[in-house]
Amino acid sequence: MHTRTKLIGVLAGFLVACLAIAGILLSIASGHRREAQAFLDDFTALKLGESSFSDAQRLARQFRGIPWYVASDDMSCTPLRCSFAFKFENTPLSYVPFVHHTELFVVISVKDGLIVGRQLEYERNTRRDYYFRYLVFDTAQPSTEHGWSPGTLRLKVDPRGIPHVLQVNLGPLSTAVERKAAYALDLSCLARLHGCGIPPAFYPPGIPYLASRSGRNREPRG
Repeated sequence: MHTRTKLIGVLAGFLVACLAIAGILLSIASGHRREAQAFLDDFTALKLGESSFSDAQRLARQFRGIPWYVASDDMSCTPLRCSFAFKFENTPLSYVPFVHHTELFVVISVKDGLIVGRQLEYERNTRRDYYFRYLVFDTAQPSTEHGWSPGTLRLKVDPRGIPHVLQVNLGPLSTAVERKAAYALDLSCLARLHGCGIPPAFYPPGIPYLASRSGRNREPRG
């Protein structure tokens, strides 16, 4: 009886320790999520073709943005040509078993002193069928190369009609309403232990995600 009581005490202590550690990890990840949300608010307030290199620099200083790929022959960052990258992750919460790595990755592009483009990627990394990847390509200077055009692409569609990659392309003719819908992200999966294995956890509510089951679906925009 004494041995059994001792074993129960050890198991209870172990459980309490695990819960305490999980709580600490969740608290740290919650700080990352709040920072990511603050960044997203400032990021979406930028106006392509109007916001400046200084605006991008300010965000880089505040949210640890780093100069990103500029050109193969010259990686220097100047008001004439620069890109800043930002990353927010659910670490160290992702170290908990069954909590998959989640990240928000953003790039801001500058040309001739003005912000001319931005890219956003919000994704859950898992080898199973429950990974989701949401992408936004927003540009003031669209290119027709590779068939690019404004609209919504639904890719890697499973038999249920659920795309595991949802891509939104925005251009000069995209409206403020369309941009607001595209950037209306719920970043709670940067600090959650469960509930992130469904499309609404990553796809904005204003962007319909269900697709045809052909594997690829495009919804054009004006």
